[in-house]
Order: sequence, then structure tokens, then C-alpha cells
Amino acid sequence: MIRNALVIDQVERTGFALATFMHYAGIPRVDVTRSGHGFVEAVQHRRHDLLVVDIDTPEVTGLQMIDAVVEAGSPAALVLMSAQPPRILQAAQDYARTRGARVLSAIAKPRTMVTMASAAQAMARGRRHRAGLRRGSLPSANDTPAFTEAVLREALATRQIAAHFQPRHCAHTGVLRGAELQPGWYRPDDTWLPAADFLPAIAQAGLHDALVQRMLECAFELLGYMHKDHGLRLGVRVPASVAASVSWAQGVAEQAERAGIAADQLVLEIAEDGGARCNEVLAGAVAHLRLRGFHCAIDRFGQGDSTLSRWFKVPFSELQIDARQLVQARENPHARHILASVIAMAREQHATLLVKGVDGERDLALARSLGCHFTQGAQHAAPMAEPAFVQYAALLRYAAGRPQAPHNPDAG
Repeated sequence: MIRNALVIDQVERTGFALATFMHYAGIPRVDVTRSGHGFVEAVQHRRHDLLVVDIDTPEVTGLQMIDAVVEAGSPAALVLMSAQPPRILQAAQDYARTRGARVLSAIAKPRTMVTMASAAQAMARGRRHRAGLRRGSLPSANDTPAFTEAVLREALATRQIAAHFQPRHCAHTGVLRGAELQPGWYRPDDTWLPAADFLPAIAQAGLHDALVQRMLECAFELLGYMHKDHGLRLGVRVPASVAASVSWAQGVAEQAERAGIAADQLVLEIAEDGGARCNEVLAGAVAHLRLRGFHCAIDRFGQGDSTLSRWFKVPFSELQIDARQLVQARENPHARHILASVIAMAREQHATLLVKGVDGERDLALARSLGCHFTQGAQHAAPMAEPAFVQYAALLRYAAGRPQAPHNPDAG
């Protein structure tokens, strides 16, 4: 028997209308709030049988409210509501169940109040299974790291490790649309190491989180400097094992807000580690980032753990295709057919499509014919340091805005 309920809806009249119907449905007490913070406080201090949650509440998202419910040990059942795309609502539902919450229903808004009341009236039956939040494991490596943890920490703290930027262009117009950040190490002995030389040591030292934070700092610094280039988006690669928590996602949102950077200028590119077991929790983190306005990409789709299972579970807004898949599609008609099918699937989900490793006109033509939006690779430019990228963007901007000289047919 449901004796008391708590409703949070950012539209006050909707919340009170729902509360009225719930009273008619036989629930004696229904509290209503518009504040996410008020919801969290109520969950911590009062016991409810039912919680009706609008996950779109701006100051505290539904994913954070789910965390609050679980961490407070609340026995309440959940009804989730959202006007967001269905994949985000589904991701929130999967996340809640993975965390051990009991979800009665997930309802897309707008819906009739009768439907909402019917969901609220459902009895909370069955055992409540509590699942711990499991983070994906880092890739294992048997080789001894070339650098100690202390040396790596110092390199990160003293900003020796910094970002290079590989430009991304519109596949059809050639306009610069952003860049992917790739870490490099400027060592005190004046040598420079590419990421491949020290990333295994970063993994063994458990410093992926610190490296991601360093790349985010580089992204925010450049976006702050290039504030007039509102159309540019910077991509930061994040291991799934780092991104698999709503608290981490909220930390990124707060960091961007402190830096004065608009969320839609950043693409969080989730790498292919973690395995299928982290997909539900990853779905919650990505849903939270999407609600905060960030773009989220599945990186190197089809490689490692970046499988259809992850695509179906996690509400990504962008699909990134690896260079090897492009090469296979170029040489093998069967591989091209499969890649075209994957791209068609992504386009049906209104996802942005990026192809990496575009190394010539032939690759670029193939990417265009497949319907991809953006391209990245040697066809455009190699990764470059921040000052070079700033100059690169300025030169392209100047060339795009420069008036063309009139054609003179008598000229040679």
C-alpha cells in the first residue's frame, strides 16, 4: 500500500495536478517540490513509499536524485519522467536499476495525468535488489612501466604533459569545426614523447583520471582563449572506467561552469574499455552529461568494448569511426556495406558521425558518400601544439572571410 509520495516536477502546475490525481488514486499524502535540492533533502530526512521524479530538473538532474535515493537507503519505488529523447530516459531507468533502485515506470512527457496516476497506483512488489556501483577495470599490462608513478604525477602537476590538437573539418564544406586533444609530454631534457610512449605507464599507475583532468584543463584554457570561435568543439578522450559515475560527470559540468565554458563546446569521447558490465552505469553518467548540455561520443566504434551493446545502452550523441574501418570499407565491398549499415543506424538516432584517419582525397570522398558529417586526419592536418592550432584556425577564418578577386578571362 502506498501511503505517502513525493513528486518533483520543474513545472509547478504539472506537479500539483499529478498530486491531485494521486490523491484520487488513494494515496493519503503527496508532497510536491520543484527543487532538486529540496528533493534530495526530503529523501534524506523523510520516508516515502513512492518517488515521482522529473529527471529534467536543471539544478540537480534525475541521475543525481537517483544517487541520493540509493545512498539514503530509501525503500521508495521510483517513477521517472522526462521530456528528453527516449534514449536518455531509458538510460536513467537502467542506471537506477543497476544501482539497486526499484523503478515502477519510466514515462515520456507529455502524458495524460491518468496514465501518471496509474503508474503511481502500482503496488511495490518483489524483492529490492541492491547492486553496487561497479567501475570498469583498466586494461591490464604485463610490461614494467617505463616511468614511475611519482615521475608521471610530477609531469601532470607541472604541466609537462599537455595537449596537441588534431583539427576536425566538415566533410562537405571543409570548414574547421573543432579538434581532438591528444596528450604529449614535453620533458625537461627538451624531448617530446607522443602519447603511445607513456599511456601504458599512465594506465599501470592508475592515473587515467588525472590525465583526463589535465586534458580538460587544456580544453577549457583554449576555449577561453578562442571565445569568439563559438562553433568550435574540442574532443577529450575519456576511458569508460573513468566516466562510469554520475558524480564524475557532475564534476566535469562544474569545472566547465567555473571556467565559463559552454557545455556544447566539449565532446566527451568515451574510450573502448570497461567491458559490458559497466554499460548501465556508463549510461547514467552519459545521460547526466547530455542533460547538462555536453556532447558524448562512442569512440572507435567496433573496436575493443565499443560494441552494439554499448551503443544500445548508452545515449551517445556522436559515433566515431576508426581509421581501420575506413580502410576496410575502401578495400572490401562487404566491409563497406556493414559500415554503411552502422552509419544508417546512427543517422536514424540523429547522431553526429565523425571519421578518423582520413588520409587522402579517396578517404574523404568515401566518408562523404557514406553520409558522415565530420572528418579528421592527415588529409586536413596533423596534430599540432596549441599556438599552431590557434594560428591554423585564424588563417582558415581569414581565408573564408577574404573576398575573392573577380575573374579576368584575359589573364593568363
